Amino acid sequence: MASSMEVNVGSVMQPLMNANASSSGLTRGPINGPTPFMQRLIPREMRHIKRVYDPTKRHSEQTKVPNFPPIPQTFLDAMSVRETVYVDEQHVPLENEFDNDDQRATHFVIYASVQKLVAHEVRDPTTDAILIPRQSVTRTLPIGTIRLVPFPHPPHPRAGGAYVGDVLTNAGSPASDLDPGTPRTVAPLSRAEASRVVTPFVWPPQYERATDLHDGQEPYLKLGRLAVLKEFRGRGIASQLIRSAINFAAVDADIWDPMASNIGFERVELTPSGGQLLPRWNGLFCCHAQETAVPIWEKHGFKVDRSLGRWTEEGIPHVAMFLRVPVAKKG
Repeated sequence: MASSMEVNVGSVMQPLMNANASSSGLTRGPINGPTPFMQRLIPREMRHIKRVYDPTKRHSEQTKVPNFPPIPQTFLDAMSVRETVYVDEQHVPLENEFDNDDQRATHFVIYASVQKLVAHEVRDPTTDAILIPRQSVTRTLPIGTIRLVPFPHPPHPRAGGAYVGDVLTNAGSPASDLDPGTPRTVAPLSRAEASRVVTPFVWPPQYERATDLHDGQEPYLKLGRLAVLKEFRGRGIASQLIRSAINFAAVDADIWDPMASNIGFERVELTPSGGQLLPRWNGLFCCHAQETAVPIWEKHGFKVDRSLGRWTEEGIPHVAMFLRVPVAKKG
């Protein structure tokens, strides 16, 4: 499989409009040129990313590391959108935007062709005739991204917890006022949970408890890092990203089943009763949604798991949401 696959999405997207004229040179109006399209980046092309990507630098400042392949352009494009939305708009620390899940995720990036003004027209001051016409160039701009992360995952977040860089910072302290139903203090991680934060690939999964929408054991895929540039919001871009990721996962569901190599087994055996030691992925998705984005996810069938309460990530209130979809299984 190629490192990135082009998916034409023009037939299902609303007409895109360019940004307002600004210092960026983008001009308002229908996008000219090729139909908007999407790129998909698979984990196989990201195996080296933790060794070559410097999380303290922006995507445009990354450099080629000797003896390693270059950083895939599709990932740099994804990070350009994430930096604009999360770092610049929402003030997430740059060093916390890149994380361990980026290496094993499938990344989706949607692009649009936009016109950039490079020279204003020049008119004759006497006759007002155009002496030099306005000049613009068409360029491809990444405008939205989402990632799909396979099983396994760290423990479910603590209600009232304050997470910074994926680390629970207020364990044993008074809970935040996010949710009146949370305990007075945030429960610390158990020893098993703490070990999974450091080493997530263990079996069986050590979730701290079953929830309203998850039994604490069933494998699920996690959608996250959904981001769309401000100038292109309200035009169905986020919905197209969510649908594309869900459809991609559901079409060939067997590839998401937990692998023995991921959990330290050399081979998979059956229990005496005939049941498999390793459960299969059966179409369950999870997302940790910013509260302001809940309506977007609800539009696609996700439901808030109220038993998990509310918590903050980089100071931003979040809730857990789950969705189950029909999947195609070969076995």
